Amino acid sequence: MESKIEPVKTLLMNMGLNEYQALTLSHLMYLGETKASVISKASGVPDARIYGILDDLSKKGLVIVRPGRPALYRSMTPDEISNALLLDANQEIRKRLSVIESFNDEFLSSADTIFLRGADVQARVPLLRLVSVEVSLEETRKLYQHAKSSILILTQAMEYLPQVLEELKDAVSRGVKIRILMRSRKKLDEEDAEKRNENILQLQENLQDSVEIRVVEDVFIRGCVVDPNLQGSALFLVEERGVPFVFREAAITSHPGVVLGLASMFDLKWRFESDTPD
Repeated sequence: MESKIEPVKTLLMNMGLNEYQALTLSHLMYLGETKASVISKASGVPDARIYGILDDLSKKGLVIVRPGRPALYRSMTPDEISNALLLDANQEIRKRLSVIESFNDEFLSSADTIFLRGADVQARVPLLRLVSVEVSLEETRKLYQHAKSSILILTQAMEYLPQVLEELKDAVSRGVKIRILMRSRKKLDEEDAEKRNENILQLQENLQDSVEIRVVEDVFIRGCVVDPNLQGSALFLVEERGVPFVFREAAITSHPGVVLGLASMFDLKWRFESDTPD
């Protein structure tokens, strides 16, 4: 049975428990309700540590304690354990984000007083900064929020529109003009084509004359270019068929040459390859 318990222990460690916690919980899942000394003997966790480990697992909502002499312990179900670990991780992430956000303004103000003050050269603008595709959505929102003049968007069907619509509406209220190139219907499957058409109607309804939308046969690079004539920024990713979503990366750049190059590519496709939405 140890051969079946070991993978469960490893998975519990991958999900955030330390080795003793994972050993204790995986063996308790196998044993059912029992006392601490039995768990210690079965799992190899020392007697001196087992009560503290069980107490920690109980506080995490992974173990139930039935008081008595001796007290008896039993594990939650696999579903309950998974949900409790997910909740704990979410709470920890929110707490960590809250701490970072609380110091953000103070850090920026303080760090700006020393950044490159001892150097004899100006800071070079990095060519690219890579982020995961999941993080790229939040970076896209930031670019929209800081847009001053124009936003150029290259997309397949703009499936992420609900997550960025408010930022686009705010940009329009500041006088920002938006141009969007989407993929032609004949290059999309039926589901994506319907979603694209729904998003076009949503954009036109919410942004009205501040948005122009055209279609092209292929969109090899997706992303956005913001304020290319005002030393703006860009975010882009390329089509990677067969590569799982979690492994894909997006590139962010504020390098003037790269931003202008991407804007020029957009303009060429807009002028010579695009058509009204089909």
